[in-house]
Amino acid sequence: MKEDGFDVSMVKLCRWFGVARRSVYYTPRKAVPKVKPELAAPIEAMIEAEPSFGYRTVAGLLGMNKNTVQRIFQIKGWQVRKRAVGKRPRIEALPS
Repeated sequence: MKEDGFDVSMVKLCRWFGVARRSVYYTPRKAVPKVKPELAAPIEAMIEAEPSFGYRTVAGLLGMNKNTVQRIFQIKGWQVRKRAVGKRPRIEALPS
């Protein structure tokens, strides 16, 4: 628009398009975390063989650092779901 001779402010442009000014100036801070394939391949093979293994078990069996294995689990979405504990009914004492 500037080449055509129209000088429109950023505020007006944002109003026209229904976009917040804050989102126009936004720049992402961090890059997307990357996983080295040579680290992820043995972990993935072990998970396919035994899907119930968590990151601690996999790290122990592979001899890798557990923090590295946990980070790979989280990035790839392989984190094992924690079992729900739930509430149990209170045990009543039987009369003796």
